[in-house]
Amino acid sequence: MTSRTDTMRLAYQGVPGAFSHRAGYLFAKTAKDVDSPEFLPCETFAAVFDQVLSGAANYGVVPLENSTIGSIVANYDLLWAHHVFIVGEVSMPIHHHLLGIEGTAVDDVREVFSHPAALEQCSKFFEAAGHLRAVAHFDTSGAAQHVSELKNPGYAAIAGEFAASEYGLAILKRNIEDYPYNRTRFGVITRPLSSESTAPYPRPPYKISCAVELPHKPGSLALLLTRIAGLDINLTKIESRPIPEAPWHYRFFIDMELDGQDQDDSVVKVLKDSTETYRLLGRYTPWKDLA
Repeated sequence: MTSRTDTMRLAYQGVPGAFSHRAGYLFAKTAKDVDSPEFLPCETFAAVFDQVLSGAANYGVVPLENSTIGSIVANYDLLWAHHVFIVGEVSMPIHHHLLGIEGTAVDDVREVFSHPAALEQCSKFFEAAGHLRAVAHFDTSGAAQHVSELKNPGYAAIAGEFAASEYGLAILKRNIEDYPYNRTRFGVITRPLSSESTAPYPRPPYKISCAVELPHKPGSLALLLTRIAGLDINLTKIESRPIPEAPWHYRFFIDMELDGQDQDDSVVKVLKDSTETYRLLGRYTPWKDLA
């Protein structure tokens, strides 16, 4: 973690008040030696990675998966393409609210701006309302800022409560997400301080994330998973992504929970022996909700 004499700078996609901004704030709270973290808003996910690799930010906060719509696949591709390391995760409830100008009735709203992922997480709300047009925006909080600047009661945004207070908007309707237990898991990335093989081991239990490319033949994935299962390791996620330069070949992203370094050493050996290519993407402590 960052020492008290240093400044923790966290890059995130969006503008102040975004869910990634909030996730970065929660991560910073786990660093007891950090008083006032700085936040660097970025327009795109790729820009977050660039800020981290350039040294402008110590950490980047990127969403990896949502419990309603699944993986944020763009960030898995960026994890592969950039030499960064996951050192933390934040899993937090995502409650979407309809934000608009004070005194506006929902029936008066015609267009609703938000990030495409947020719009998708609120599909049932749009179906029930019937009269609302969903308009994609680059960010949830950015959509709130846009509506605040327009000052038109016919426009609203879908964003969080953090964004409502940031831009002086009223909450016209609360909790419009399709599922009340909607959550997003964010990864916290940084530049590696050492080679992947010598990256520090967190206090167990901890998680590792890796990406693998397998021989293009029957049973290669089943063999890898069988060998992992034989180590009594809990696999918590697997995600496949196409390899653009090799049509119909796929790269697999895998998360596992480990009991300690012995299991870690064993699973790394399995990855070496069972894959054509593998990359360790991170070691980190599983997220625990803050009191």
